[in-house]
Amino acid sequence: MPSLVLYAFATVAFLFTTTTTAFPLFAQDIQWSFDLYESKACNGTGELHAGSGSTGCRADLNTLAAGYTLDTVADGCRIEFFDNTMCDRNEIFDVAGPMTKTQMCLVPHIHRRYASYQVTCEKVEV
Repeated sequence: MPSLVLYAFATVAFLFTTTTTAFPLFAQDIQWSFDLYESKACNGTGELHAGSGSTGCRADLNTLAAGYTLDTVADGCRIEFFDNTMCDRNEIFDVAGPMTKTQMCLVPHIHRRYASYQVTCEKVEV
């Protein structure tokens, strides 16, 4: 029961910070977000990762993840998941983009875990 309350609180906090029309003082330009899970069933408490724009290699995960659920990926962005902590392009295990189904538990196709990720977003000329 406590994990359900914690998950509900995290969800409310995420929605609160990403709702720009109702809360303009907390405007966030979230272009991508996903939750990492220790289990291949994506149950338990997820580790939220969210941001806007490209990132470098992110290997500061609290745990090696066995699965993830995608919340959102903006047009022009893609998330690459790796099984190593160096974002080695020879070891890409999964790529998520705007056409990837959201809220579905996704796992690597072989018996490995996600250890790092990198987000690439194209710059939009205004």
